[in-house]
Amino acid sequence: MKKILFIGIAITAITSCSQKGSGSFSVDGTILHPSSKKILLEELSFGAAQPTVVDSTTLQPNGSFKLNAIAKEEGLYLLAIENGPTVLFINDAKSITINVDEEHYKDYTTKGSAATEQLQQFLENYSTRYNALIKAFTNADSLQKIKATDSVLTVASLQKNNELKKINEFVSSSITKSKSPALSYFIIGKAIRTMQPDEVQKLATTSAETFKDHQGLAQLKKGIDEQIASDPKYALLNKPAPELNFTDTTGKYFALSNLKGKYVLVDFWASWCKPCREENPNVVAAYKKYNTKNFTVLGVSLDNDKAAWVNAINQDSLTWNHISDLKQWESPIVPMYHIEGIPFNVLIDPNGKIIASGLRESALDKKLGEVLK
Repeated sequence: MKKILFIGIAITAITSCSQKGSGSFSVDGTILHPSSKKILLEELSFGAAQPTVVDSTTLQPNGSFKLNAIAKEEGLYLLAIENGPTVLFINDAKSITINVDEEHYKDYTTKGSAATEQLQQFLENYSTRYNALIKAFTNADSLQKIKATDSVLTVASLQKNNELKKINEFVSSSITKSKSPALSYFIIGKAIRTMQPDEVQKLATTSAETFKDHQGLAQLKKGIDEQIASDPKYALLNKPAPELNFTDTTGKYFALSNLKGKYVLVDFWASWCKPCREENPNVVAAYKKYNTKNFTVLGVSLDNDKAAWVNAINQDSLTWNHISDLKQWESPIVPMYHIEGIPFNVLIDPNGKIIASGLRESALDKKLGEVLK
Protein backbone atom coordinates (compact mmCIF):
# COMPACT_ATOMS: atom_id res chain seq x y z
CA MET A 1 0.00 0.00 0.00
CA LYS A 2 1.29 3.36 -0.83
CA LYS A 3 1.58 5.63 2.17
CA ILE A 4 1.42 9.31 1.29
CA LEU A 5 3.13 11.89 3.51
CA PHE A 6 2.88 15.63 3.08
CA ILE A 7 5.94 17.13 4.72
CA GLY A 8 5.23 19.86 7.25
CA ILE A 9 1.47 19.34 7.33
CA ALA A 10 0.03 18.17 10.65
CA ILE A 11 -3.45 16.79 10.14
CA THR A 12 -4.82 18.23 13.33
CA ALA A 13 -6.95 21.19 14.23
CA ILE A 14 -6.62 24.79 13.27
CA THR A 15 -6.31 28.32 14.59
CA SER A 16 -7.14 31.46 12.65
CA CYS A 17 -9.25 34.58 12.56
CA SER A 18 -12.82 34.76 13.85
CA GLN A 19 -15.01 32.14 12.16
CA LYS A 20 -17.63 29.52 12.96
CA GLY A 21 -16.78 27.91 16.30
CA SER A 22 -14.90 31.00 17.46
CA GLY A 23 -15.18 32.49 20.91
CA SER A 24 -15.48 30.89 24.32
CA PHE A 25 -16.87 27.41 24.86
CA SER A 26 -17.07 24.95 27.74
CA VAL A 27 -16.95 21.19 28.06
CA ASP A 28 -18.29 19.40 31.11
CA GLY A 29 -19.36 15.91 32.10
CA THR A 30 -18.23 12.99 34.20
CA ILE A 31 -15.38 10.50 34.12
CA LEU A 32 -15.80 7.11 35.76
CA HIS A 33 -12.92 4.90 36.93
CA PRO A 34 -10.28 7.58 36.24
CA SER A 35 -6.60 6.65 36.53
CA SER A 36 -5.84 10.27 37.46
CA LYS A 37 -7.83 13.09 38.99
CA LYS A 38 -6.24 15.70 36.73
CA ILE A 39 -8.10 16.42 33.48
CA LEU A 40 -6.72 18.44 30.57
CA LEU A 41 -8.34 20.24 27.64
CA GLU A 42 -5.93 20.23 24.70
CA GLU A 43 -6.11 21.90 21.30
CA LEU A 44 -4.68 20.15 18.26
CA SER A 45 -3.13 23.17 16.57
CA PHE A 46 -2.35 23.35 12.86
CA GLY A 47 1.28 22.49 12.11
CA ALA A 48 2.13 21.66 15.74
CA ALA A 49 3.77 18.36 16.62
CA GLN A 50 2.05 18.20 20.02
CA PRO A 51 -1.32 19.41 21.33
CA THR A 52 -1.49 22.58 23.40
CA VAL A 53 -3.04 22.53 26.87
CA VAL A 54 -5.65 25.30 27.04
CA ASP A 55 -7.24 24.44 30.40
CA SER A 56 -7.04 21.89 33.21
CA THR A 57 -8.98 20.93 36.30
CA THR A 58 -9.30 18.33 39.04
CA LEU A 59 -12.19 15.90 39.07
CA GLN A 60 -14.84 16.40 41.73
CA PRO A 61 -15.47 13.47 44.11
CA ASN A 62 -18.43 12.38 41.97
CA GLY A 63 -16.26 12.38 38.82
CA SER A 64 -17.66 15.60 37.35
CA PHE A 65 -15.57 18.31 35.69
CA LYS A 66 -15.84 21.53 33.71
CA LEU A 67 -13.26 23.08 31.37
CA ASN A 68 -13.25 26.31 29.37
CA ALA A 69 -11.39 27.64 26.34
CA ILE A 70 -11.47 30.35 23.70
CA ALA A 71 -11.25 29.21 20.08
CA LYS A 72 -10.42 31.20 16.95
CA GLU A 73 -12.46 28.84 14.77
CA GLU A 74 -13.93 25.37 14.75
CA GLY A 75 -11.25 22.79 15.38
CA LEU A 76 -10.29 19.53 17.02
CA TYR A 77 -9.80 19.17 20.77
CA LEU A 78 -8.81 16.45 23.20
CA LEU A 79 -10.30 15.78 26.61
CA ALA A 80 -7.34 14.05 28.27
CA ILE A 81 -6.96 12.15 31.52
CA GLU A 82 -3.43 12.94 32.68
CA ASN A 83 -1.14 10.06 31.57
CA GLY A 84 -4.24 8.25 30.40
CA PRO A 85 -6.56 8.00 27.39
CA THR A 86 -7.91 10.92 25.39
CA VAL A 87 -11.27 11.69 23.83
CA LEU A 88 -11.42 13.60 20.54
CA PHE A 89 -14.17 16.16 19.98
CA ILE A 90 -15.08 19.23 17.93
CA ASN A 91 -16.00 22.63 19.41
CA ASP A 92 -19.04 23.32 17.22
CA ALA A 93 -21.16 24.41 20.18
CA LYS A 94 -20.79 26.79 23.13
CA SER A 95 -21.54 24.07 25.66
CA ILE A 96 -20.58 20.42 25.17
CA THR A 97 -21.07 17.51 27.57
CA ILE A 98 -18.84 14.44 27.46
CA ASN A 99 -19.28 11.39 29.66
CA VAL A 100 -16.50 8.83 29.80
CA ASP A 101 -15.84 5.54 31.53
CA GLU A 102 -12.05 5.12 31.33
CA GLU A 103 -12.44 1.35 31.30
CA HIS A 104 -14.44 1.73 28.07
CA TYR A 105 -13.24 5.16 26.95
CA LYS A 106 -13.84 4.55 23.23
CA ASP A 107 -17.56 4.37 23.95
CA TYR A 108 -17.80 7.90 25.32
CA THR A 109 -21.05 9.82 24.84
CA THR A 110 -21.55 13.48 23.97
CA LYS A 111 -24.32 16.04 24.06
CA GLY A 112 -24.54 19.38 22.33
CA SER A 113 -22.00 18.67 19.58
CA ALA A 114 -23.47 17.36 16.34
CA ALA A 115 -20.03 17.39 14.68
CA THR A 116 -18.55 15.19 17.42
CA GLU A 117 -21.36 12.67 16.94
CA GLN A 118 -20.58 12.63 13.21
CA LEU A 119 -16.89 12.22 14.05
CA GLN A 120 -17.67 9.20 16.24
CA GLN A 121 -19.76 7.61 13.50
CA PHE A 122 -17.02 8.22 10.95
CA LEU A 123 -14.34 6.67 13.17
CA GLU A 124 -16.44 3.58 13.85
CA ASN A 125 -17.17 2.97 10.15
CA TYR A 126 -13.64 3.87 9.07
CA SER A 127 -12.10 1.47 11.59
CA THR A 128 -14.14 -1.44 10.22
CA ARG A 129 -13.10 -0.69 6.65
CA TYR A 130 -9.46 -0.04 7.51
CA ASN A 131 -9.18 -3.32 9.42
CA ALA A 132 -10.60 -5.15 6.39
CA LEU A 133 -8.03 -3.41 4.18
CA ILE A 134 -5.11 -4.38 6.44
CA LYS A 135 -6.39 -7.96 6.54
CA ALA A 136 -6.54 -8.09 2.73
CA PHE A 137 -3.01 -6.69 2.36
CA THR A 138 -1.65 -9.06 5.00
CA ASN A 139 -3.32 -12.02 3.30
CA ALA A 140 -1.90 -11.06 -0.11
CA ASP A 141 1.59 -10.64 1.35
CA SER A 142 1.39 -14.01 3.12
CA LEU A 143 0.30 -15.79 -0.05
CA GLN A 144 3.12 -14.15 -1.99
CA LYS A 145 5.68 -15.34 0.58
CA ILE A 146 4.53 -18.96 0.43
CA LYS A 147 4.46 -18.78 -3.39
CA ALA A 148 0.77 -19.59 -3.76
CA THR A 149 -0.62 -20.41 -7.20
CA ASP A 150 -1.13 -17.61 -9.70
CA SER A 151 -4.90 -17.96 -9.55
CA VAL A 152 -4.89 -17.61 -5.75
CA LEU A 153 -2.56 -14.60 -5.93
CA THR A 154 -4.78 -12.94 -8.52
CA VAL A 155 -7.86 -13.37 -6.32
CA ALA A 156 -5.97 -11.99 -3.31
CA SER A 157 -4.78 -8.99 -5.32
CA LEU A 158 -8.29 -8.25 -6.54
CA GLN A 159 -9.59 -8.48 -2.97
CA LYS A 160 -6.88 -6.09 -1.79
CA ASN A 161 -7.72 -3.58 -4.51
CA ASN A 162 -11.42 -3.93 -3.80
CA GLU A 163 -10.97 -3.15 -0.09
CA LEU A 164 -8.80 -0.16 -1.00
CA LYS A 165 -11.46 1.08 -3.39
CA LYS A 166 -14.20 0.69 -0.76
CA ILE A 167 -12.38 2.65 1.94
CA ASN A 168 -11.48 5.44 -0.47
CA GLU A 169 -15.07 5.69 -1.68
CA PHE A 170 -16.20 5.87 1.97
CA VAL A 171 -13.72 8.65 2.73
CA SER A 172 -14.77 10.65 -0.34
CA SER A 173 -18.45 10.20 0.51
CA SER A 174 -17.83 11.31 4.11
CA ILE A 175 -16.18 14.51 2.87
CA THR A 176 -19.18 15.21 0.63
CA LYS A 177 -21.62 14.72 3.52
CA SER A 178 -19.62 16.61 6.13
CA LYS A 179 -21.20 19.77 7.54
CA SER A 180 -18.20 20.50 9.75
CA PRO A 181 -14.90 22.02 8.54
CA ALA A 182 -13.01 20.44 11.42
CA LEU A 183 -14.45 17.02 10.59
CA SER A 184 -13.52 17.47 6.93
CA TYR A 185 -10.01 18.41 8.03
CA PHE A 186 -9.77 15.24 10.13
CA ILE A 187 -11.07 13.02 7.30
CA ILE A 188 -8.48 14.41 4.88
CA GLY A 189 -5.85 13.25 7.36
CA LYS A 190 -7.21 9.72 7.03
CA ALA A 191 -7.33 10.04 3.22
CA ILE A 192 -3.57 10.55 3.13
CA ARG A 193 -3.15 6.96 4.37
CA THR A 194 -4.74 5.30 1.36
CA MET A 195 -5.26 7.77 -1.48
CA GLN A 196 -2.99 9.04 -4.21
CA PRO A 197 -1.77 12.65 -3.80
CA ASP A 198 -3.99 14.00 -6.58
CA GLU A 199 -7.05 12.41 -4.97
CA VAL A 200 -6.21 13.95 -1.58
CA GLN A 201 -5.70 17.29 -3.32
CA LYS A 202 -9.21 17.10 -4.80
CA LEU A 203 -10.72 16.43 -1.37
CA ALA A 204 -8.82 19.34 0.16
CA THR A 205 -9.93 21.63 -2.67
CA THR A 206 -13.57 20.58 -2.29
CA SER A 207 -13.49 21.13 1.47
CA ALA A 208 -11.78 24.52 1.22
CA GLU A 209 -14.39 25.65 -1.31
CA THR A 210 -17.26 24.34 0.83
CA PHE A 211 -15.99 26.10 3.98
CA LYS A 212 -14.52 29.21 2.40
CA ASP A 213 -13.99 31.06 5.69
CA HIS A 214 -12.12 28.25 7.44
CA GLN A 215 -8.47 29.25 7.58
CA GLY A 216 -7.24 25.83 8.67
CA LEU A 217 -8.65 24.15 5.59
CA ALA A 218 -7.26 26.94 3.43
CA GLN A 219 -3.80 26.37 4.91
CA LEU A 220 -4.12 22.62 4.49
CA LYS A 221 -5.06 22.99 0.83
CA LYS A 222 -2.18 25.38 0.25
CA GLY A 223 0.28 22.98 1.86
CA ILE A 224 -0.92 20.04 -0.22
CA ASP A 225 -0.84 22.11 -3.42
CA GLU A 226 2.73 23.20 -2.67
CA GLN A 227 3.83 19.65 -1.84
CA ILE A 228 2.45 18.26 -5.10
CA ALA A 229 3.87 21.17 -7.11
CA SER A 230 7.32 20.54 -5.62
CA ASP A 231 7.33 16.86 -6.62
CA PRO A 232 9.34 16.33 -9.83
CA LYS A 233 7.26 15.36 -12.85
CA TYR A 234 8.24 12.43 -15.04
CA ALA A 235 10.42 13.92 -17.78
CA LEU A 236 8.71 12.04 -20.63
CA LEU A 237 5.12 12.71 -19.58
CA ASN A 238 2.98 13.83 -22.55
CA LYS A 239 5.87 13.12 -24.93
CA PRO A 240 6.26 10.37 -27.56
CA ALA A 241 7.53 7.13 -26.04
CA PRO A 242 11.08 6.26 -27.19
CA GLU A 243 11.17 3.21 -29.41
CA LEU A 244 12.06 -0.13 -27.83
CA ASN A 245 13.23 -2.93 -30.11
CA PHE A 246 14.84 -5.92 -28.40
CA THR A 247 14.65 -9.69 -28.55
CA ASP A 248 11.82 -11.62 -26.95
CA THR A 249 12.12 -14.92 -25.08
CA THR A 250 12.45 -16.83 -28.37
CA GLY A 251 15.28 -14.63 -29.64
CA LYS A 252 13.16 -12.72 -32.17
CA TYR A 253 13.11 -8.92 -32.20
CA PHE A 254 9.90 -7.23 -31.06
CA ALA A 255 9.32 -3.47 -31.16
CA LEU A 256 7.09 -1.24 -29.07
CA SER A 257 5.89 0.37 -32.31
CA ASN A 258 4.30 -2.97 -33.24
CA LEU A 259 1.64 -2.15 -30.64
CA LYS A 260 0.80 1.34 -31.89
CA GLY A 261 -2.93 1.91 -31.96
CA LYS A 262 -3.40 0.34 -28.52
CA TYR A 263 -3.06 1.60 -24.98
CA VAL A 264 0.18 -0.03 -23.83
CA LEU A 265 1.52 -0.41 -20.32
CA VAL A 266 5.29 -0.72 -20.68
CA ASP A 267 6.26 -2.57 -17.52
CA PHE A 268 9.92 -2.37 -16.47
CA TRP A 269 10.80 -5.19 -14.09
CA ALA A 270 13.21 -8.08 -13.42
CA SER A 271 13.05 -11.63 -12.11
CA TRP A 272 15.44 -10.76 -9.25
CA CYS A 273 13.39 -7.74 -8.12
CA LYS A 274 11.17 -8.77 -5.19
CA PRO A 275 8.92 -5.66 -5.28
CA CYS A 276 8.43 -6.32 -9.01
CA ARG A 277 7.34 -9.88 -8.36
CA GLU A 278 4.99 -8.67 -5.61
CA GLU A 279 3.48 -6.13 -8.01
CA ASN A 280 3.02 -8.65 -10.83
CA PRO A 281 -0.38 -9.96 -9.58
CA ASN A 282 -1.74 -6.41 -9.88
CA VAL A 283 -0.53 -6.18 -13.48
CA VAL A 284 -1.98 -9.62 -14.23
CA ALA A 285 -5.34 -8.56 -12.79
CA ALA A 286 -5.31 -5.35 -14.86
CA TYR A 287 -4.42 -7.24 -18.03
CA LYS A 288 -7.23 -9.75 -17.53
CA LYS A 289 -9.70 -6.96 -16.84
CA TYR A 290 -8.82 -4.66 -19.75
CA ASN A 291 -7.09 -6.67 -22.50
CA THR A 292 -10.32 -6.82 -24.53
CA LYS A 293 -10.56 -3.00 -24.48
CA ASN A 294 -7.70 -2.10 -26.83
CA PHE A 295 -5.15 -2.51 -24.04
CA THR A 296 -2.04 -4.63 -23.66
CA VAL A 297 1.19 -4.87 -21.69
CA LEU A 298 4.78 -4.99 -22.89
CA GLY A 299 7.18 -6.42 -20.33
CA VAL A 300 10.71 -4.97 -20.49
CA SER A 301 13.14 -6.82 -18.26
CA LEU A 302 16.32 -5.58 -16.62
CA ASP A 303 17.56 -9.13 -16.20
CA ASN A 304 20.95 -10.51 -17.19
CA ASP A 305 20.01 -14.18 -16.87
CA LYS A 306 17.69 -15.40 -19.62
CA ALA A 307 16.67 -18.59 -17.82
CA ALA A 308 15.69 -16.70 -14.66
CA TRP A 309 13.77 -14.15 -16.77
CA VAL A 310 11.80 -16.83 -18.66
CA ASN A 311 11.10 -18.80 -15.48
CA ALA A 312 9.73 -15.72 -13.74
CA ILE A 313 7.45 -14.97 -16.70
CA ASN A 314 6.01 -18.48 -16.46
CA GLN A 315 5.80 -18.55 -12.67
CA ASP A 316 3.94 -15.21 -12.50
CA SER A 317 1.68 -15.98 -15.51
CA LEU A 318 2.72 -12.88 -17.45
CA THR A 319 0.96 -13.74 -20.70
CA TRP A 320 1.90 -10.69 -22.77
CA ASN A 321 4.89 -9.81 -24.95
CA HIS A 322 8.30 -9.57 -23.26
CA ILE A 323 11.60 -8.15 -24.44
CA SER A 324 15.06 -7.60 -22.95
CA ASP A 325 18.67 -6.99 -23.96
CA LEU A 326 19.80 -8.85 -20.79
CA LYS A 327 22.15 -6.03 -19.78
CA GLN A 328 20.48 -5.28 -16.45
CA TRP A 329 21.33 -1.69 -15.34
CA GLU A 330 23.79 -1.29 -18.21
CA SER A 331 20.90 -1.34 -20.68
CA PRO A 332 20.29 1.85 -22.70
CA ILE A 333 16.66 1.42 -21.67
CA VAL A 334 17.50 2.86 -18.22
CA PRO A 335 18.55 6.39 -19.27
CA MET A 336 16.19 6.32 -22.25
CA TYR A 337 13.15 6.02 -19.96
CA HIS A 338 14.65 7.85 -16.95
CA ILE A 339 14.35 4.73 -14.80
CA GLU A 340 15.52 5.31 -11.22
CA GLY A 341 14.20 2.05 -9.80
CA ILE A 342 11.91 -0.86 -10.54
CA PRO A 343 9.12 -1.78 -10.65
CA PHE A 344 8.34 1.14 -12.92
CA ASN A 345 5.93 1.58 -15.80
CA VAL A 346 4.58 4.06 -18.31
CA LEU A 347 1.17 4.08 -19.96
CA ILE A 348 1.18 4.93 -23.66
CA ASP A 349 -1.89 6.03 -25.63
CA PRO A 350 -2.77 4.72 -29.13
CA ASN A 351 -0.79 7.58 -30.69
CA GLY A 352 2.39 6.55 -28.89
CA LYS A 353 2.37 9.33 -26.26
CA ILE A 354 3.17 8.67 -22.60
CA ILE A 355 0.14 9.71 -20.56
CA ALA A 356 1.05 8.34 -17.11
CA SER A 357 3.91 6.76 -15.18
CA GLY A 358 4.55 4.86 -11.97
CA LEU A 359 1.09 3.26 -11.82
CA ARG A 360 1.10 0.72 -9.00
CA GLU A 361 -1.51 -1.08 -6.92
CA SER A 362 -4.95 0.57 -7.18
CA ALA A 363 -3.57 3.53 -9.17
CA LEU A 364 -3.12 1.25 -12.19
CA ASP A 365 -6.71 0.03 -12.20
CA LYS A 366 -7.99 3.55 -11.55
CA LYS A 367 -6.09 5.07 -14.49
CA LEU A 368 -7.04 2.27 -16.87
CA GLY A 369 -10.66 2.62 -15.82
CA GLU A 370 -10.51 6.31 -16.71
CA VAL A 371 -9.01 5.90 -20.19
CA LEU A 372 -10.66 2.63 -21.20
CA LYS A 373 -14.29 3.55 -20.59
